[in-house]
Amino acid sequence: MRKLLLASLLAGAAWHVHAEPTTWDFSYTGFYWTLESHSTWEGDHTAEGWQPGMQLGGSFSGEDRNGDGIIVLEELSGFSVQGRDYFPCMAEPSPYGRCSIRRFSYTLGGELDFSAGWYGYDEFYSGWGGSVSTGASANDYSYGYHYESETFLYWTDQTRFDIVQLPVPEPASGAMVLAGLALLAGLRRRPVR
Repeated sequence: MRKLLLASLLAGAAWHVHAEPTTWDFSYTGFYWTLESHSTWEGDHTAEGWQPGMQLGGSFSGEDRNGDGIIVLEELSGFSVQGRDYFPCMAEPSPYGRCSIRRFSYTLGGELDFSAGWYGYDEFYSGWGGSVSTGASANDYSYGYHYESETFLYWTDQTRFDIVQLPVPEPASGAMVLAGLALLAGLRRRPVR
């Protein structure tokens, strides 16, 4: 009876253990940059040029549920770019902030491709927003009664892509260790006669 109970405990702990979604941090470095701003007080301003150290980065979490080696939008559980967390923004949109991910795919160990955007506005005729389409461009804009500004980052042949897979925590592994030790202790113990 004791062996059956211990085996059930071990099986239950093993069933409870499952891997958490994997998280990756990514960055793109080196862009052709442009800025256009118009202000009632400061006039028009434009600037542009190659910025080798300029970075755009973020992170995403997901699981390759179908085992095809590609994580797609439906397999994502988290996504952020430049500090903007898209999942909470998509879950609770408001006039001050709305987000969308139009496409996403990451080939494990290979290419990352996504297109995402965000925007918002307030009751004082002020607004803000932006979008990112990998391999093409990223932009941020803002406007109000007396100003408007827009910045673009353009991918070039010199733009560098880096991605790092973060360690996967296994919160239930402790339960497995304890169950295994209990099973071994139970099997070693012999009834006294």
